[in-house]
Amino acid sequence: MPSKRPLGVIFLSWLLLLPLAGIAGTGDDLRARLEQLRDYSKPTIVGAPLVSVGLLDDFYRRRDDRYIWHSNRQVEDLLHLVEHSIDEGFQPSDFHAGEIVATMKGRDPSDLPASLHADAEILLSDSLLRLIHHYRYGKLDPRRLGKHRNHRKGTSANDLIDDLERVVRAEDLQVAVADLTSRPFFYERLQRSLARYRRIAAAGGWPQIPKGRSLRPSMRDYRVPIIRERLRATGDFTGPASHSPLHDQALKAAVVAFQKRHHLGADGAVGPTTRAVMNVSVAKRVNQIRINLERMRWISDGLPDDFLLVNIPEQRVKLFRDEQPVWSSRVIVGRRKRPTPAFRDQMEYIEINPSWTVPPTILKKDILPIVRKNPGYLKKRGLEVVTHSGKPVSLKSVNWKVPAKHFPYLIRQPPGTRNTLGQVKFMFPNRHSVYLHDTLKRGLFKQSRRLYSSGCVRVEHPWKLAELVLNDPKRWNPARFKKIVASKQTRWINLKEPLAIILAYWTVEADADSKVLFWKDFYTRDAAMLKTLDGRSQLRIVHRRPIPPKAATPAPPEEQAPPGEQEAVEPPVGKPIITLFNLFPLDSTPREGPLDVH
Repeated sequence: MPSKRPLGVIFLSWLLLLPLAGIAGTGDDLRARLEQLRDYSKPTIVGAPLVSVGLLDDFYRRRDDRYIWHSNRQVEDLLHLVEHSIDEGFQPSDFHAGEIVATMKGRDPSDLPASLHADAEILLSDSLLRLIHHYRYGKLDPRRLGKHRNHRKGTSANDLIDDLERVVRAEDLQVAVADLTSRPFFYERLQRSLARYRRIAAAGGWPQIPKGRSLRPSMRDYRVPIIRERLRATGDFTGPASHSPLHDQALKAAVVAFQKRHHLGADGAVGPTTRAVMNVSVAKRVNQIRINLERMRWISDGLPDDFLLVNIPEQRVKLFRDEQPVWSSRVIVGRRKRPTPAFRDQMEYIEINPSWTVPPTILKKDILPIVRKNPGYLKKRGLEVVTHSGKPVSLKSVNWKVPAKHFPYLIRQPPGTRNTLGQVKFMFPNRHSVYLHDTLKRGLFKQSRRLYSSGCVRVEHPWKLAELVLNDPKRWNPARFKKIVASKQTRWINLKEPLAIILAYWTVEADADSKVLFWKDFYTRDAAMLKTLDGRSQLRIVHRRPIPPKAATPAPPEEQAPPGEQEAVEPPVGKPIITLFNLFPLDSTPREGPLDVH
């Protein structure tokens, strides 16, 4: 956000002119223009597409169609905020900058011809509405980008109208918009990095490294001085300028620092891969930062200080308390063809000694094709066929030629040492049926590229995570967990309070030391998202209907399956069926699991 300008001087007009609302215009022309625009499928003002005529219509009805834009000073204040939207990764054109300048021409809105007055009012309000929405929730609707990205279900129209009303009544437009937004530490760090990389771009960027042999420490080459200046531009090399062709120890340290930031093999040599990454232009890095600021906006609104973050490209999970990192671990994430989805939710409980029900995707693409060729596969993998009520089914009686969508049974793996989920899983019921869990294939954590699951996230140190999220070491500790595992009974343990969890797809992030860290775009999403980010806004505004109050229900006991989701839009996710003596409780909900069938 730009620096705050003096109060009472630049923004005094907002307070002085609010009592005059309605004097400069009767509102009849405004009401007529809004009703006219509502009849258009794609309404525009002087060529600028409007974000939501219906929402603006509701906003002005609240105000009895009183005008809010009266002076050129107000317009300048708005344009100042629009111009500085580039600091957030936006473009001024996202907020009608050109159309506003061409329409207003430095005039007070009240001095415009009658034919333009209402149009200018609507255009300015639409610009401000876009600012409020984009700063707080992001420019794009993540659901339109793909089924594996759905952080939120839309923005409430009433909330946006309330925000707009609050801002137009504020003394300082800039401060009022900033006060509406949540800016977690990771967003602020990356935003500062955007400014830094734009300064690098303004200074001419960095030099390109010519092709040639791989350069290892102690070698001499005419490209060495070029490499020094390339690394100096991004702060990896801080030594004195030199024309020496020797790849010395100082340059080796700089190359290693660069390789670590970009998660390359840190050997200090400049080979084809390192050279290619060095030659990525500063313009592309600026856009990569812009893309990831947008992704961060999707999950930032109202984010609590305690949360669990899985960054898919980083292939790590991190726990934050009071916005401070307290724990981190390697994870295994989804393969390219079965990617781990990106969204924000709340972890509610953990399950020890879990069973696993084969989800539809794995049933269709993996299990049924293999069983048709090898009937003994299920027994070998410790899988069983059961009815939806949990009754065992003889394998010989199953018609394996039935298409997956018509398969009448569930294929299930009971708890035990052979269970593909391991000994514990972490539940945040969601429409994707994914979760965090233990795994039997621990050797895969040694790999630098860990894309092996069918969408779920496998955690290298799940018991430490269980201890931390339950946050009660006297009751929940390694000895207690070991005892429960030994019982071979499935146990559900509710968290004291739900814990926010983010499954993020961030290909760039800045750390506490202002180092900008880049990860490989494994799912190749950045290019398509940049094209969309530079296009039109994609607001998803929801007009919520009142929901009748429900009768109060008592809180569940601490150690049982949590209640079903209270969700009106998406179908509820089923919960485990609990009985008093269930050693192997039936989980009848198909859930994504990491069974590897190669």
